Amino acid sequence: MREEEKRKFREAASGTIFLLIGTVCFASKSIWIKWAYQMGAEPDAVLLYRQLMAVPLFWLIFLIYRPPMPDGNKKGDLWKACGAGVFCFFLSPLLDFIGLNHVSAMVERILLMSCPIFVILFTACRDRNMVTFQDLFTVLAVMFGLFFALGGWDTELFQANMIGSAFILLSSAVYAGYLVLSGRLVHQIGGIRLNAYGMTAAGAAMMLYIGIKSTIGLNTPIAAYPPAVYGLFVLIAVATTVIPFVLMLEGIKRIGVQRAAVISMTGPVLTIFFGALFLDERLRLIQAIGCGAVFFVITVMEYRKLKTGKNE
Repeated sequence: MREEEKRKFREAASGTIFLLIGTVCFASKSIWIKWAYQMGAEPDAVLLYRQLMAVPLFWLIFLIYRPPMPDGNKKGDLWKACGAGVFCFFLSPLLDFIGLNHVSAMVERILLMSCPIFVILFTACRDRNMVTFQDLFTVLAVMFGLFFALGGWDTELFQANMIGSAFILLSSAVYAGYLVLSGRLVHQIGGIRLNAYGMTAAGAAMMLYIGIKSTIGLNTPIAAYPPAVYGLFVLIAVATTVIPFVLMLEGIKRIGVQRAAVISMTGPVLTIFFGALFLDERLRLIQAIGCGAVFFVITVMEYRKLKTGKNE
């Protein structure tokens, strides 16, 4: 029995470590991207290289794990996975990367926390149900917090953040729509297969997007950067995209989804810390209050969902 307890302890400890490292890696995404922007990289180029480098790695993961096809799978589900990948890995991050070019990494991460609010609204529309009073209070509280996170009544600060924030909120809404419409695909074809097919489709969509822009005269420089920028592209693709996925996968296998979700809630705090440490970003008092309010409301909401076992 003692050996069994030791084995469970080792699994729990390793799972927690995997998830903590994965959360740190994912939380650093905005920092690496900001550094790439500061060195002259365009948002389109960052996303393109991230996808092109991540695609073969996701297929390598697919070959290593060799996940079995779930029972009851239909051929159309794979096409749905490709369509979902266009929204999840192309459109949503494209809007996010464009917005991040205009706001701080701190503000960007807090804005992305609005995703559960869009899930609530979209789910109510899909199911044709009235939003509960509790959900309505959550939506209004987050909107109130976001208003202050963007600058509140400081008109100059609010206007400076408005353009980038619009793109990031739209990115959050697109991702929420993906979760509501395609969330069941994870159970139908499996997370590993969904990521491999989805990222491949997103890479194709990104190349098509850049090709269309070039055709109309909006060229995106993709081959004129110094070596250091390409190094950042590798880090963005590997350290903040593929590695977190593998670590989260292994962590969930060892300690379960609920505990993994609790650990991942530290992500926004880490991004704010990294932004202050590595980018010398600072929030004004009114923004700090707004960010704190959003983080508190979303964290409480997600924690209550975990406690009750409720899934949207």
